[in-house]
Amino acid sequence: MVTLEQLWSRSELALDVIVGSPTAAEQEVTIVHSSELPEVDEWLAGGEVLLTIGVGQDLGAESVKDYVRRLKEVGVHALGIGLGSDLPWEHVPQSLVIHAEEAGLALFGVPEPVPFVAVVDAFTRMREAETNRELTRASSAARRFATELAHQGPAALVADLAETLDTRVRFVSPTGRALTGDDAEHDVRLELIEAALQPSLSPRLIRTGKRIVEAVPLGSDHPLGWILTPAEAAGSPKTRALLLSTAAALLAMTLTGMPQRTGNSRLFEAELSTEEARVEWTHATGLAPVATTGMRIFGGARGDTAENLIADIVGESLLTRAGSILGVLGSSERGLDELVDRAAAATGLQLLSEKVLPPAQIHHAWTLWRTQHESETSEVRSLLSSVDETAAARFIDRVLGDLVRARGGQELLETLRAFVASSGARERIAADLGIHRHTVRARMAKIEKLLGRDLSRAETVHAVAMALELAEL
Repeated sequence: MVTLEQLWSRSELALDVIVGSPTAAEQEVTIVHSSELPEVDEWLAGGEVLLTIGVGQDLGAESVKDYVRRLKEVGVHALGIGLGSDLPWEHVPQSLVIHAEEAGLALFGVPEPVPFVAVVDAFTRMREAETNRELTRASSAARRFATELAHQGPAALVADLAETLDTRVRFVSPTGRALTGDDAEHDVRLELIEAALQPSLSPRLIRTGKRIVEAVPLGSDHPLGWILTPAEAAGSPKTRALLLSTAAALLAMTLTGMPQRTGNSRLFEAELSTEEARVEWTHATGLAPVATTGMRIFGGARGDTAENLIADIVGESLLTRAGSILGVLGSSERGLDELVDRAAAATGLQLLSEKVLPPAQIHHAWTLWRTQHESETSEVRSLLSSVDETAAARFIDRVLGDLVRARGGQELLETLRAFVASSGARERIAADLGIHRHTVRARMAKIEKLLGRDLSRAETVHAVAMALELAEL
């Protein structure tokens, strides 16, 4: 950045600082430009150095007090006055000096024969030089990062990034689990779970208590991980952004090849003795053996988003899936209940069952629960639950869109569900819904018109039935 002090120190400009600024060394100048408009503050955004010769107003009049106040309020760093024998002022008027001091607005003179364009040009050259230094620094760091990643791994890159930015840096998974170093703080992890479901790949600001954390996502679609740094870190914002984006691109390459979850965990899939279960528990959690552990069963899983998020929180060996149902172990013992609840709520899961049991009984309990609740319908739902969410949404809209958006759409959808369930028997539909068969006939005529489909055709009914199932999932 180019500071006010750096601009003032340009010897070729011979600027005369009349009212100084105690923070001139830290004040970043965004632009230097001239204007004679008395209401120029309406066009300013803050950070400017404004130059004027006082044509638009009398800089020596009492009205200059309001002019100075408005410049200060809008965030102007300094006001420069052009001085010369052929200009309105040869010396800065005393009333302007007094009001600038009262308002805390820096004030300086631009003596003849220095033109305003020379001040603007000096600032532009300084900013270009600073930009070139930032690019050189970022390029040098990028080469180091790539070398460190190739020869020493992600931890070395993260350590170098932290040293370069002179701040703490963390490299974590989508839910804030440490990929190097430490996990993110619990409150930050709660916010990251929500952010991980958003497709935007721009950095997020995570506000928790008095802290603001910048989270830079890794990946080309939904985040595969994050780089976390304090948002209030010092240094050039441009250099910081370049370094973070470079590190993110490199670290993302270490995550894109990670395999997706497959199969079931051993605690769920096999009969284990008490001792085998204790060993498996310790292996999966890193904790000492426990007499009992909590098991929660969630329903309504669509695609693999919820499964991957919760697996990232509790670990691969503490999660299993059957169709749209997820079984989760041990989150209470590891202090992860709130994170699992946040992931479940964010992805639309419903808690179906919760119990406490010895680890050796997990397989039996899971098998019994599935046996009691699975049916032909649940098998169909299990298949449909694996359909990509975006593709499912497009199919639902294509088949049911006009019906869903129609006035009385929910009532018509209820009738359509009854039609599918009864295989089109209108007397049964009337009995199930408690309406007259003439009402059924009228509703079905309206439904067919909105769908633009002939419900006497078996293939049409099959498509509608699948859309209804997907909509409920």
